[in-house]
Amino acid sequence: MSKTIEPCTDPISAERSPDRRSAPKFPRGAGSIVAACSAAALLLASGMAIAQEACTQMQVYLAIAPNHREDVMAYIAPRLKQKFNVDLVTEAIGSVMMVDRLTAQAANPRVTIVQWDVPVGIAACDKGQCASIDPEKAPNLKKLPTWAQSRDSAGNVTVLTAGVVGVGILYNEEELKKRNLQIPKSWADLKRPEYAGRLGITAPQSSMGTAALVMLARINGGGEQNIDPGFEATKAITPKNTIFTWSSEMSNLFQLGDLWLAVNSNNIAPALRAQGLPIRFSLPQEGSPTANTGMSLVKGAPCEAAAYEYINLYFGDEFQAKRMASGTLSPSKDAWGKITPELRAELGMGPEDLDKFIDLDWRAINAARPGWIERWTREIK
Repeated sequence: MSKTIEPCTDPISAERSPDRRSAPKFPRGAGSIVAACSAAALLLASGMAIAQEACTQMQVYLAIAPNHREDVMAYIAPRLKQKFNVDLVTEAIGSVMMVDRLTAQAANPRVTIVQWDVPVGIAACDKGQCASIDPEKAPNLKKLPTWAQSRDSAGNVTVLTAGVVGVGILYNEEELKKRNLQIPKSWADLKRPEYAGRLGITAPQSSMGTAALVMLARINGGGEQNIDPGFEATKAITPKNTIFTWSSEMSNLFQLGDLWLAVNSNNIAPALRAQGLPIRFSLPQEGSPTANTGMSLVKGAPCEAAAYEYINLYFGDEFQAKRMASGTLSPSKDAWGKITPELRAELGMGPEDLDKFIDLDWRAINAARPGWIERWTREIK
């Protein structure tokens, strides 16, 4: 745990005569000030060393995703315990709550790693809440492509893509087959009249909804800098259809049979199929914008050595394959070689499909997003 200590001023340098040949002038009590500063510096250094040595528990905030906490606690936790005698404490919470908690903890953070949505992480790190990540301390990071390592203005890595989350179209394959309806292949298919009343649209308060709004703008001549075409396209889709914000709402609507299709993320489909719902993910031909889950180190947090071990284990092929078995795609193409053909078929895509995912300009989006949400509230009924 770090502490902020006011810098000590050297009374000798501060009072040194402009004439270098003359003897320095010592203010009254200078010796005691020097001694106090030296003692403070030693105390800080020893305190930091003791804190690292005394790291017996490391806290991590996890993204809410199917089997995420279960996978981490089953695979990573025992390995940290064996190597560092560190107990891993994890909690799966929303990204916005992570930011709120870090802000409250201020200069004395208790959590070491946060796994938030990449868009949220970029904004938080730009405000100084993150430590830079040294890829040399976690060799498995070398397997990640450039787009999976978000950097700050100084070029330091601050947010890693922990899971690829593409936004596209979920559909109930049994309902569509029963009614002889076409499986959606394009974003433009959302306007098909036969889907009216059974389609769910995600609001931009969710990162998934924001990504979809930008994608609708892009395919209609706009984009991050011109969102108007996205709003116009949304207005053409939403009449008679359902607007929701969170994936939990969408899941309930699928279970009730109110929805046959919905705009949301690829990792939801395997989770719903595990619950007995015949939900599949369609990656639109124009591409799938990403709202990836990320990972950052908290600035000033304890347990650095254990943190880098956590990162290295997390991005190893074995654990990445484990996460894919739970429906979260890996950014590392190496890890795809560790999964079975059956799992690849279950996921409905392969490593070659990673090139169809679109990396949005989330810094530009973050700046404009509050205004988009206000506009959505006014205009989208």
